[in-house]
Amino acid sequence: MRLFLPALLAGLVATSATAPANAQDLAEPTAVLSRCAGKAGTDLRKADPAFVTVAFDGEPWLTVERTEEKVGDTMIATTVTGIGSRRRKDGTSVPLRFTCLLDDKGQAVMVHMGPLLRTQGDVLPPATVIEGAASYLDRMALPRGVELQVRLLDTSQKPAEVLAEQVVRSGWQVPIPFSLRVPKETRLDGRRLVITARFASARQPLFQLRDERVLSVADLHKYVILSLDRVSAAKP
Repeated sequence: MRLFLPALLAGLVATSATAPANAQDLAEPTAVLSRCAGKAGTDLRKADPAFVTVAFDGEPWLTVERTEEKVGDTMIATTVTGIGSRRRKDGTSVPLRFTCLLDDKGQAVMVHMGPLLRTQGDVLPPATVIEGAASYLDRMALPRGVELQVRLLDTSQKPAEVLAEQVVRSGWQVPIPFSLRVPKETRLDGRRLVITARFASARQPLFQLRDERVLSVADLHKYVILSLDRVSAAKP
């Protein structure tokens, strides 16, 4: 994967092989993905309070590497690279690549995003793309810092296989669009495909699908509308 990084990041050198997500990360959208998307959303909101959305893709497009390097006075422990998109106010979506640096406490300290340079042959890998949008019925504004976490799972096996996932940060109102990219070579027929989705803040779900949304192969080419229900507060 070719990355277009500022000179500040050029000195980072990975000291170990790609590290897979741990068991806790596999139980929900990858924690590092959420932290990186959160940092990107915060930076964009400061630059443009009315920005629309920024979306980062997780499995199978995410690379997580352990690093031992400093940027300024900050020790960088993890470097995350991947693909995603940024949606403009006119409704168009711009594909991008991102690099995210996490410190030794697991906090995202820097995110660099760059649009694909199509004139130089830089394009996203071929994929089956499932597009849709998520909303909720409650008449309330989307709380600041909330993100949409959406996944496509194959539940025909145990544990379920994550085929695609995305975290979306928004500076606008619902519905929030999403797109799940499955590698083109992945066969989807014969699987039990379901979508899970939730709006979460600080890893706590606020709204989520009451039931998993089952998809047939024919549904993969349709725009998927998801209506999420409020999550009841836990009783003390």
